[in-house]
Amino acid sequence: MSTQGKRRAYGQHFLRDRGLCARIADQAFELAREHGCGRMLEIGPGRGAITLPLIEGWDQNAGGMTEFVLVERDEALARHWKDTPPGDVPLRVECADMVEIDEALWLEPGPLAVVSNLPYSAGTAIVERLARKTAQIPFMVLMFQAEVAQRLRAERDTKAWGSLSIWMQNLWDVQKFATVPPGAFQPPPEVMSEVVILRRRAQPRIPGTTASPEAAAVWEKLLRTSFAHRRKMLRSGLPKNGPWLPALEASGIDPTRRAETLDWDEWSRFFQAALGRA
Repeated sequence: MSTQGKRRAYGQHFLRDRGLCARIADQAFELAREHGCGRMLEIGPGRGAITLPLIEGWDQNAGGMTEFVLVERDEALARHWKDTPPGDVPLRVECADMVEIDEALWLEPGPLAVVSNLPYSAGTAIVERLARKTAQIPFMVLMFQAEVAQRLRAERDTKAWGSLSIWMQNLWDVQKFATVPPGAFQPPPEVMSEVVILRRRAQPRIPGTTASPEAAAVWEKLLRTSFAHRRKMLRSGLPKNGPWLPALEASGIDPTRRAETLDWDEWSRFFQAALGRA
């Protein structure tokens, strides 16, 4: 059965800019050596625009890496990679959705290098799953729809700044690597894309947010709740019931402020006050 309809549903746009793909592969290898990664993961290899430069450069650049894992949810493309001899590259292919795949199939205690041209339809869900694994993943080289990438690396008090920006930048340093126009893909998407490099921080910017699953849940709910009505003042947008308004008062933050204007110190105070009342 043809997979063309599936590929449209998956939102697949295949990279064809060889120069960009070579740059992404070189950057991934450089960071993998810097962090002593033992394995590399590529999500959604597709037809191999990034995969092939990684395979071609493996012997010279992989250092001590012992496995190259591909996670591809398109059955035909996964079968292609399973049937394609990779030379001496220690390639393993998993046909699965990265949002749902069992962690045991891709995550191990040692440092893992991650590279991907993420599908537009699932890019945010995938990066959120990966970003929680700071103990195992020291860096990621990822391509997103430009709008998503801009949210990840946004600055405070800008239109793109929101709960995703704060949650991600609490754990990761996010830097733009390249702008990717529609013509770099086949078929061309209707939007721009962007490659970003995410490097994990030695410590979260907000102390205590990863201290326990309970603390992490309070932090995430605080962000979602605060930005649920982002154009409103905090005192108006926060629910009347629950810990959030008392925590806001205890934090000393002006209740007429909007969530997008708070700085890191203010978020820290707000979180600590919420944690004590959750």
